[in-house]
Amino acid sequence: MGLGSSVAYAFPAHNDISVNVAQPSVKASTGAITLIVSSDNAVQFQIYSITGQAIKSITVGQGSTTIELPRGYYIVKCSYWSKTVVVK
Repeated sequence: MGLGSSVAYAFPAHNDISVNVAQPSVKASTGAITLIVSSDNAVQFQIYSITGQAIKSITVGQGSTTIELPRGYYIVKCSYWSKTVVVK
């Protein structure tokens, strides 16, 4: 195989294996953001101002948590993704 080649691997399906791949999510609303975790595992979130200043670090278990924030742009990070959100 040369550079730039790609290979696809096929894995057999197993009906007796259950994998929970539900990723956490974030929703922006007026004056707040809501962090949502649908899996059984707690997720650590970090919230930064658009300039990179750490605002808050929070662990959220299954369910949702709302965090009040002033209007502006924020970066929300967790182990699954990093997203920019706008609080109006």
